[in-house]
Amino acid sequence: MTPEEIIKKCEEQIAIGYGPASISLIMPGKWGKTDKRRLCKEGPVGKIVNDNFDGRGIVVMFDAVEVKDFLSNKLNKADS
Repeated sequence: MTPEEIIKKCEEQIAIGYGPASISLIMPGKWGKTDKRRLCKEGPVGKIVNDNFDGRGIVVMFDAVEVKDFLSNKLNKADS
């Protein structure tokens, strides 16, 4: 998934407007010692909710607003 696609999914979840918006992403790796995982270096922290998803990694739940803001800022800095 590209950053733009993730931002679009975050916006869709935020638009639903029912409780705190969250987005789940499949990320490479294994569960490890904690139940937390960063989206990327210096990125938002999410909670691991499932291990070894279809053999492709872990499922991590993130706050959609945090992810959208972080990725939007990264993309804006890259464009500058």
